[in-house]
Amino acid sequence: MDVINSVIEELLKFSRTVLTVADGATEEKIRDFEGKYSLKLPNDYQTFLKRTNGLKLMGTVVYGIYDESVYMSLGRAFSVEHYEVENEMPKNLIPFSPDGGGNHYCFDSTRCDEKSCKVVFWQYNRSYSEENPPETVNDSFAAWVKEVLVDWTLEDYDYNGNRNV
Repeated sequence: MDVINSVIEELLKFSRTVLTVADGATEEKIRDFEGKYSLKLPNDYQTFLKRTNGLKLMGTVVYGIYDESVYMSLGRAFSVEHYEVENEMPKNLIPFSPDGGGNHYCFDSTRCDEKSCKVVFWQYNRSYSEENPPETVNDSFAAWVKEVLVDWTLEDYDYNGNRNV
């Protein structure tokens, strides 16, 4: 089993009382999204979308491909962060998870390989440049899911959402 599917299996161990998962997105929806926004989503994120189409785990959201009126919509986040805010994201960043304070974890589409893109942390109130880019926090989406969703959650809670003693 490849890394992303292994991480998704671990993620799906969480109880549905703390994990909200939708039915997976279709290949057609993913291609339509990529065409509409003229971008290519990383392969590991596409695998994730096909299995979960985004999720919410104890307050942490990962966007899926929905109508732009839906809060958890990748398209809505992309449009807002690139066209509707004062400090617009550069076009190479694809926001996939908000931190709740206006910042986002993003794919850097200029730093991809055949499986994934580097994950950066975009702070809405900072000015970035080529000399001072957003911080790279993970080498792949799969690594980000493992660290942020699985490991950080399990530091404080068990798979059922009970606080660790």
